[in-house]
Amino acid sequence: MNKLILQGHELMKDCGFPYYICGGFALDMFAGKELRTHWDLDISTFKEHKLDLVEFLQSKGWDTWKRVYEPSTLGGITPIIDKSDSKLEDIRNIWAIKEGSHLVPKPRNDGTDVYDFDILANEQTGFHFIEMVLDNKSGNDFLVNPTKGIVRQMDKAVLYADGIPHLAPEVILLLKSPEVYTTHEYHAHKTPGDFRAILPLLPAESKQWLSNSLKTLFPDGLPWLSEILEELLWTK
Repeated sequence: MNKLILQGHELMKDCGFPYYICGGFALDMFAGKELRTHWDLDISTFKEHKLDLVEFLQSKGWDTWKRVYEPSTLGGITPIIDKSDSKLEDIRNIWAIKEGSHLVPKPRNDGTDVYDFDILANEQTGFHFIEMVLDNKSGNDFLVNPTKGIVRQMDKAVLYADGIPHLAPEVILLLKSPEVYTTHEYHAHKTPGDFRAILPLLPAESKQWLSNSLKTLFPDGLPWLSEILEELLWTK
């Protein structure tokens, strides 16, 4: 198993709240092999634990940042001072950065606390950056898309490989299905390959859930994905 997965698990295993590997590394865990290189390590928890998460990461020597989304750009990042920071009120993910990261914050010198950032490598090789994703839950349901009412039972949404929790591949594929994941240069070369690699490996129940969820999310279909689904979704 990739050393970054092991290091992420070693960091989080005593945090005191649920967590699980997500993103491309989670697809590797499900497939039992490395499918492609990865720009970053993604780890998720639930939004209700965001204050505990900030406190925990900072206690382990990580700087914590909030992503600032800006139209037509990569956006910026702004530091999270501590768990009482008002920036945590509306937040989707937290970037945890240590010295030596391939992602380097750069002050804008515009009188704000928003930073630009340089990306120095297309593959993460050292344990110095984590994108912490904040998900939603309700009782025993993982809320994949609350607006559309798409949920996954928790014991099907979070699986285990060698004792390490990871997000289920069908959930990841659904989250990667919007067209932005094929048009944005960061995702375009990865997303179709992820679908082609994972779809044939899914159990029938997972395929059915993914198929139903895609129809709910995109009732008029999704042109870029239709050919892949027709070819692979029900491949035995």
